Amino acid sequence: MTKRSIKNIILLFLLVAYIVVYKLFIFNNYMKISEMISVSFLALLLCISIAFLGFRRSKNNYMSQNVSQIVLIYLLITFALMYGLGLFTGFLQNAYSMSAINLINNIVAPILIIVLVEMLRYVVIWANRDKKRYIVLFTIALTIFEIAIGVRKIPFDDYEALFRMSATIIIPAIIKNAVMSYLCYHVGYKIPLMYRLVMDVYIFIVPIVPNYGEYLQSLILVTLPIVIYISAFSLIDERNKKVEHIFTKTNFTLLDIPVAIIILVLACLISGFFPHFMIGIGSESMSPKINKGDAVIIEKYNQKKELKKGQIVAYRRDKRLIVHRIVEVGKKNGKTVYVTKGDVNKSVDSQVVLPKDIKGIVRVRIPLIAYPTVWLSELFYG
Repeated sequence: MTKRSIKNIILLFLLVAYIVVYKLFIFNNYMKISEMISVSFLALLLCISIAFLGFRRSKNNYMSQNVSQIVLIYLLITFALMYGLGLFTGFLQNAYSMSAINLINNIVAPILIIVLVEMLRYVVIWANRDKKRYIVLFTIALTIFEIAIGVRKIPFDDYEALFRMSATIIIPAIIKNAVMSYLCYHVGYKIPLMYRLVMDVYIFIVPIVPNYGEYLQSLILVTLPIVIYISAFSLIDERNKKVEHIFTKTNFTLLDIPVAIIILVLACLISGFFPHFMIGIGSESMSPKINKGDAVIIEKYNQKKELKKGQIVAYRRDKRLIVHRIVEVGKKNGKTVYVTKGDVNKSVDSQVVLPKDIKGIVRVRIPLIAYPTVWLSELFYG
């Protein structure tokens, strides 16, 4: 093992160790100053990484100029779409920017964290351009770090909440960090830093924000990096093939359209923006019709419509969403009630289900796509 490999492993160990200490101790005991503690740690880790690996100046070459133009154009388009959508969904006054003091208190730590993370990413990537496994490992570690400081509590015992959190927080963080590392590898730290300072900090600064909910926001945070990656990859690939590229327009490809549509549909299904929504299944109670790890698309339920025996419904019970089959329709105190049962269960559910508890009717099963979420839950929660 080379000296550089040992240094990389030490840096990785320090970062992972801090993530564990942060979640188990710092956040629970020093929540108010947890961000500044993270700033101090990142500053120390950056100094150590520079001492270990050195620092190379990021050059502002032709390729970085072209990629930066792409990123700026997409950022402008994104904000135009966001605030254009706000004309239909309405706007909210941003509590973060209500006063100068609140603004300073809320943005200083996030900005410092972003700058330190991107500089750390740059130092590690540019010192390991011939050892890409360390780039991948650091990207994973930085993703986990972002999730750790951004998620207060992981609901491992609630599959629905975990599935939604995966769609709105974990997946955007994974995609963003992967794209930031890709850009950093090819064009340096300036473009990833610019992107993050705009997309991660604007929410603390602008006085009004569109009122379209966190799920459509997550859609933007997933789609934008992917589209930037596709366009940047086109330029970088041309450079690697020694094809001269003259930047004249945004580099849309035919692949952008289906990718954007698929992401849009999935995000809207998960968010409940459509009349249908999607959840992951965490048990075998409905096998073989619906298996553990499958996702199901559920049609929202109108309480005025009476359901029939044999239909599979999703209903709320003790803050959890349960997917079982209706095996009997009855009356209680003059009101309709439903008796439900998992297909493999020997007995019916202990409580009848009221119409107000039913959230929807299962319409489509998508095999296995929710299994990573289920596996993650079982890994941590048992």
